[in-house]
Amino acid sequence: MNIAFVLPYLAERFGGPVTVVKNVGGALASAGHNVSYWATADNSDREELDSIDSAHIFDTVWPRSWHRSRDFVRGLSAAISSLDILHLNEFWPHPVYAASRIGRVNDVPYIVSPAGSLGPWALRSNRLKWFKKATYLHIVGKTVIQHAACLHAASMHEAENFRRLGYRGPVTIIPNGVDTDEFTGGDRSEAEDYWPNLRDRLVVLFMSRLSPEKGLDLLIPAWADVVKCPAYKDAVLVIAGPDDRGYRKVVERLIDKFNISSQTRMMGMIRGQKKLALLRRANVFVLPSYSENFGIVVAEALSCGTPVITTTGTPWQQLQEIDAGRWVPPQQGEIGQALREMLNMPDSQRKAMGQRGMALIKQNYTWDRVVPKFLTVYNCILSGKPIPLHP
Repeated sequence: MNIAFVLPYLAERFGGPVTVVKNVGGALASAGHNVSYWATADNSDREELDSIDSAHIFDTVWPRSWHRSRDFVRGLSAAISSLDILHLNEFWPHPVYAASRIGRVNDVPYIVSPAGSLGPWALRSNRLKWFKKATYLHIVGKTVIQHAACLHAASMHEAENFRRLGYRGPVTIIPNGVDTDEFTGGDRSEAEDYWPNLRDRLVVLFMSRLSPEKGLDLLIPAWADVVKCPAYKDAVLVIAGPDDRGYRKVVERLIDKFNISSQTRMMGMIRGQKKLALLRRANVFVLPSYSENFGIVVAEALSCGTPVITTTGTPWQQLQEIDAGRWVPPQQGEIGQALREMLNMPDSQRKAMGQRGMALIKQNYTWDRVVPKFLTVYNCILSGKPIPLHP
């Protein structure tokens, strides 16, 4: 099968959607399918992307924020006759619209994975952005959706958002996955070789894009309230992740406002072995997002045996059900209470929670379980069979 993954960007700094596409594509290629990637990039990402096999990367033109590229349209149009199916990722950027149109004109079916971009948070913005998105959805976006072979949701939570928008077409629910071999093992003390100032401290880790929807405006004041207690004077909140559209400055101002710079570490984007070491070293992982379609970093933290606090804006209710963490409303007080509860636990109790989380991921969220589901959906699309909700 010839499968083309289309997305606005392919650089690692763009977070979860890119990680998922690369892993799904890699697994499909290993299974003998012909996989290609189609995206745009600026010069700062070129060196990273040049090493990706079968990646077709194109320069953008105005408006660059839309990731618009004439060369992308020409390139995909020239190759479309050799493709069996298009898998479009994200929703608002130009490559998704352009690829959907190319697919329709050439009778090549496509599936859309909005990756959370049709959730309530993505649609709730300032008035100008809301007007732009509402207009785009009405004029252009609805055509993309209506002609899709199906929409892919990473959780029931995301599928329900599609229905709230009025979409009544086929939906398939396939969760994201994790390569557990990559995340398991290793020594928790390894992170202290990279960052000696973490030694002998309780570490709470946030690792994601620094972006408004991630809930850092809730976490930072909650943390400031927690560390007022002398029992937590040596605890540290580590904030790791790439800046998204300048939001890092907002985070830094919040840290200064609440006077917690001595108990907070901003680390920027962490990759590779350092990322694994930091996930293993954390006593507690926290993702206080207002909205997530999945939250791949939650699965990664659990794969490392680290208990997680996240919010009801994510689809991780299982944390509460199996006692592998806490699933609380996206409210400052609730997040603060969950932090106190988990920091007060003996380390043995947190480790037991982490072990239950690790078992959950191994049982349900590994790529060898996830990728065959995509193949089932692709084959149903190409053979004209009904799309299963739960393949």
